[in-house]
Amino acid sequence: MVTLRAMTDPDVPGVVRAWDQAFQAMCARYGLAFTPMTAENDLRLGTRIRHFLSTDPGGSWVADDAGVIVGLSQSFVRQSYWVLSLLATLPGFQGRGLGRELLQLALNNAEPDGPGTIQSSRDPAAMALYTSAGFSLHPVVNGHGTVRSGTVNADPRVRHSDDRELELVDAIDRAVRSGARTVDIVAMLQEPGARLLLMSDRGYAVVKDDRVVTLGARDEDAAAALLETFLAETGEDKMVEVMWLTARQQWAIGVLVAAGVELRPYGAVMVRNLPGLPATYIPSGGYG
Repeated sequence: MVTLRAMTDPDVPGVVRAWDQAFQAMCARYGLAFTPMTAENDLRLGTRIRHFLSTDPGGSWVADDAGVIVGLSQSFVRQSYWVLSLLATLPGFQGRGLGRELLQLALNNAEPDGPGTIQSSRDPAAMALYTSAGFSLHPVVNGHGTVRSGTVNADPRVRHSDDRELELVDAIDRAVRSGARTVDIVAMLQEPGARLLLMSDRGYAVVKDDRVVTLGARDEDAAAALLETFLAETGEDKMVEVMWLTARQQWAIGVLVAAGVELRPYGAVMVRNLPGLPATYIPSGGYG
């Protein structure tokens, strides 16, 4: 018998396994490429789950079948801004309404009139579930590929920074997202290889060697400068990934096309009590 209960720290390894199994099954079902879970990714995901379990225990839930985690949901709230970080059920437990129950538990810590976002995979059942819960669908593309030689340069206005300047990041987030998320930016920067790019008080990006983790800017010029600098620093022979771009992020789409990075349709950003993602913002898949 499946029991829904609050997630605890000892559940985290089982949650990671359940998420990986569900995600790989979804990718196989729709012919999507995926990278098998490595020890590094296992640790990264487990660390992120524990982060939200610590900051928002009321948003972390599991479906337990005789001691085996067969489903999970995890959400968090920052200054009334609600984000769903994870939702999954194992293939053998899908189609029973379990995902809907887990989503509702995750939504219980959301303010009914507050903004909310979900980064959805291309799974039609997931997008239908989120739509039925009152979220509007915005299709996304991901940039994935190598940078064409001679197409981008690092912008001299962009510099490397660290967590000693998070007050600038907070101010940008308040202007762009209507709320700061200091504790989450700190967690992102603690991941191996993560670094902070800053353009005065106009924009920031948390990036790794191969991807943009998140980006926020007060205007499109600053946003494009940050993305171009990331691409230039990555180099021309490395694969890069820039995810969760909707029609509102045309500045990013233009930069990627000019750099020769391939655009691939993926899933959707789902929003509630918002017109869409802020135009000069790229969310993180897990941190929103």
